[in-house]
Amino acid sequence: MSTTIFFASAVAMFLIGVPMGVAIGLAGVIYIFMAGIPEMIIIQRIFAGVDVAALMAIPFFILAGNLMLRGGLASRIIQLANASVGRIAGGLAIVTVIGCMFFAAISGSAVATAAAIGSVMIPAMVKSGYDRAYAGAVVATASPLGNIIPPSVLFILFGSMTSTSILELYWLGIPAGILMGLALIVVAYFTARKRGYVSGGQQFSFRELITSFRNAFWALGVAVIMIGGVFSGWFTPTESGVVAVVYAITIGLFVYRDLTWKDLREAFFESAKLTGTLMFIVANAGLFSYILTFERIPQKIVSGLLAVTNSEFLILALVTAVLLVAGTFMETIAIMLIMVPMFFPVIQAIGYDPVVFGVVLTVNLSIGMVTPPFGVCLYTTASVGGIRLDRLVMRALWPLGASIAVLCLYTFVPEILLFFK
Repeated sequence: MSTTIFFASAVAMFLIGVPMGVAIGLAGVIYIFMAGIPEMIIIQRIFAGVDVAALMAIPFFILAGNLMLRGGLASRIIQLANASVGRIAGGLAIVTVIGCMFFAAISGSAVATAAAIGSVMIPAMVKSGYDRAYAGAVVATASPLGNIIPPSVLFILFGSMTSTSILELYWLGIPAGILMGLALIVVAYFTARKRGYVSGGQQFSFRELITSFRNAFWALGVAVIMIGGVFSGWFTPTESGVVAVVYAITIGLFVYRDLTWKDLREAFFESAKLTGTLMFIVANAGLFSYILTFERIPQKIVSGLLAVTNSEFLILALVTAVLLVAGTFMETIAIMLIMVPMFFPVIQAIGYDPVVFGVVLTVNLSIGMVTPPFGVCLYTTASVGGIRLDRLVMRALWPLGASIAVLCLYTFVPEILLFFK
């Protein structure tokens, strides 16, 4: 009875618009009191939810992303991408995807990528004759690459929850993000040819490429230092966040000089607010996970699914479908914190590689950031570009379909990712 009330109260609060962290926390408190469990468990499990060393990386990545957003790195990366491929048909759309890929590797945030790249590229594409809604769709569907290409907050969360190697998640996240980016580039190219979005007849300039590379050299150095430093063993993923913050401040203040002391103060303030919101959700999810474990919900899900079918294909299809549907109306972090404790034992039971599942889950949740009605990348892009949401959604269907096709490929043919492990 108490379990039923627990889930019913959580769902009811979701439906009436109670914030996710508050909803799962209050539902947990209601359950604890009704089940007669000592109240001290509430404090213990909430504290345990954030008492994980790997989570220390998250505030540093958030701060680094904010500093880089204000420090002129995004515009220089876009100039480099434009000098490289901006002359072909649909060049600006392709530049936008590549810019999202590069900035993703710097910020680790899909929303930051959408805001940074969208504010620069949407006006540029509109000026070159692109439909504004289509320009926004390119940004919205490419910005979730910020969750897939390391460093990734979702990888850190998944690794800390399942004791999966974050380094191995990073290792597979790079090809996963690149392959998805290539799929979006193919869609952008053929869409541009169909709609007549040409390059304007300008010729490729090697001199401009070299100049753009020199201007973007220090911006590209962030990704090299952060990712290369982790893979080489110079520092851990958590330490890489600290290095990124120091590097971003140094480059922004003293090299590019686009970062002012006012920007620095605002970046710290915004990062503190976002970190507080995120950690509040993570803390309450610790209580939620405890209740799931106490009631043996994961074991019941495993036995229930295996009683219906032992087909790995059908189980993976069901898990993928549930996550895609959840992504349409739930926040990404909340989905991971709620679904991983329930589905990870299922994945282990069928012998699926946990690292591949972490990447597949992250890709799935990233797609959820573009699917209405909750897709935060849609809302961010619509706000930045001044685009009606319904028009943006219609233009995003083809690239979104390509992303889902890549997700299915990763899910059902995991050897594609295991090749890089």
